[in-house]
Amino acid sequence: MKFRLLIFVVLPLIFNINNAFGAKFVQLDEQQIANVKASIKNAKASSETLNAYQALIKKANLLLEVKAFSVTHKTIPTKNPHDYVSISRYWWPDTSKKNGLPWLRRDGETNPDTQTDMVDRVRIGAMTNAVKNLSYAYYFSGNEAYAKKGTELIRVWFLNKEARMNPHLNFAQIVPGNDKKRRSGILDGRLIPLWVLDSIVIFSESKYWSDADHTKMNAWLSDYLKWLSRSSLGRDGAKQTNNHGSWYQFQLTALAWYLGDTKTLKRELKRTKILMAKQLDKQGAQKYELKRTKSFFYSCFNLDAITRIAIIADKAGNSLWDYPSAEKSELFQAINYLMPVAQGKPWPHPTKGVNLNHFILVLDRYADKTGSEEHKALLKRLLDQSKLNASSEKGGAAIYNAFALFKPDALE
Repeated sequence: MKFRLLIFVVLPLIFNINNAFGAKFVQLDEQQIANVKASIKNAKASSETLNAYQALIKKANLLLEVKAFSVTHKTIPTKNPHDYVSISRYWWPDTSKKNGLPWLRRDGETNPDTQTDMVDRVRIGAMTNAVKNLSYAYYFSGNEAYAKKGTELIRVWFLNKEARMNPHLNFAQIVPGNDKKRRSGILDGRLIPLWVLDSIVIFSESKYWSDADHTKMNAWLSDYLKWLSRSSLGRDGAKQTNNHGSWYQFQLTALAWYLGDTKTLKRELKRTKILMAKQLDKQGAQKYELKRTKSFFYSCFNLDAITRIAIIADKAGNSLWDYPSAEKSELFQAINYLMPVAQGKPWPHPTKGVNLNHFILVLDRYADKTGSEEHKALLKRLLDQSKLNASSEKGGAAIYNAFALFKPDALE
């Protein structure tokens, strides 16, 4: 066992917070995926799990051939090519002006020009998604080729002097014609703690991830955490009360958990509770998300962030599910507000479409907490619908396969 893995054994004794840092993963359930891995190895996995595993391996094999991603690949002019740069997706040129500047906002309408290789937004998504899939393929198969490629992608994006991303988001979601830095750009960074941290834990078992890599990566993550919590833009980001605020809290909470920063972890869990109180009305409606043109999606998107924080809080023995009390849980109330839509009733607010795939992950975490057979049955029904509608509902096949591979019991 490598020395760094001993840290996970020692930390609970040092911090003594209900074995808070005894588990390796930030989001993944170690025992759950170990059981699935054993079922594949012992030829006892269901056909759904085997199909999902084969689809994962096929995807990972294609990723073995991709060129490593780097922020230095952008083509938009910048003072420092190592700075991450993106353009806010809902902003468009002002057609009343010859040069189109400054751009104007159209909520819910993505400008395709913001999703090109000219900037880094699509690139960071492709990188983190590739790292995630390669790490999963390595975990379930044990094939070191996936670890070799996955760790290469991490090193190029974060560590290599010639290609690395600077650990800040000062130029994320900029608006052409407006020089002001935008706190909303911090949302782009959520993909790093969302997918990269657990992937590193998986790759740490490989010969292709060294102690030096581990030390350098922790230094990068620590610098990024400091920027989030101490920079003027980061502190401004902490004031956001909508889904941007929730995903900001997720980033700090996940990074603090991973790095063993108990002071920051406690602080951010407390701030998350305060944020939840600001977001919800007396019925559990998320008032800031209801203002959006895609109000159902953003209500689910916000709860995805909050429930991910709740996963970490559970590991730290500081439940968000029972806040402010078990009898009057704000998180339960917020999810219950969305529940009628999953049961077939109309969404009572203006929105651009209702895709129940967006609610599945939130419902799964809720069902785990309530232990309700009714909630589990509803989850299974939505997953079955997701599979059937895979060709028309965005993400349907991917969601179903994720459950088949990581939580097959939900499909039974």
